[in-house]
Amino acid sequence: MLINNNETQKVKLNTLKPLLLLITVSLFPFTQVTANELNTDQYTVSHGVVKKGINEQQRINIIEKNKLTALPDQLTGKASAKTRTSILKGQTQTFNKAKNKSYSQAKSSNHDADFTIYSATSFLYEDYDGDGYYQTFSVTFDADIYSYTDNQLGEVYALLYLSKNGGPWTHYFTTDTFLIEGDTDSDEYEVISTFVSGYASDHYDVLIDLYHIGHSDIVASFSSDDSDALYALPIESADYDEPYVEVIEVVEHSGGSMYWLVFLLLNIVLLRIKK
Repeated sequence: MLINNNETQKVKLNTLKPLLLLITVSLFPFTQVTANELNTDQYTVSHGVVKKGINEQQRINIIEKNKLTALPDQLTGKASAKTRTSILKGQTQTFNKAKNKSYSQAKSSNHDADFTIYSATSFLYEDYDGDGYYQTFSVTFDADIYSYTDNQLGEVYALLYLSKNGGPWTHYFTTDTFLIEGDTDSDEYEVISTFVSGYASDHYDVLIDLYHIGHSDIVASFSSDDSDALYALPIESADYDEPYVEVIEVVEHSGGSMYWLVFLLLNIVLLRIKK
């Protein structure tokens, strides 16, 4: 009797194997879609330049070059997924460890100067799906230096951050070093950015932290609190900025049919188990 039961179980298992395999294969495309939806890596490509050094055609060329760049800023060290709080903490610790006599001298020699970001503007480019959210934008800011000596020049760089709907500031670009002179606007600096992936359609604020070479602390800061030009920018990455096509509804319909097929196969499996 025991032998007959074992043989019966073997027959049932052999019968169920093809059905289970078919169900697994049927569910595989949905598993891949779910995995892709969970891939939330945020990638951007930015280019910084002194504004007076480019014209409109060169700006268009920069945007096209950004879109063709193979490596995003997050993989070249120009951007990170870190928050502003963690970056400031890390910079302070690094500066304290590296402090030495020459560093102290550099700090003292540049002590008699004040910095400010006088103004900032933003422009939006490229909305392919026409939903009011743009994948490319630029931020231009005018940094000034006020020195109590005859030296009215300062070598600086900036870190740019984004905040989604009042959330934490996240670092998305670090500029190269550039020179500013007095309070002239001829040294305005422009950062043109294209969001490649991972940024859902939403409104983002921008913050700029200015650093003076030889110092660990921020010497000037400017954000959406200072100007509406950096407030609630409608942005989305390129993977969200795709023109609508009717085939999307066809895909959803076939997906529903596939679920009904899986449901039917499961019922067949349960019925065979009962028998």
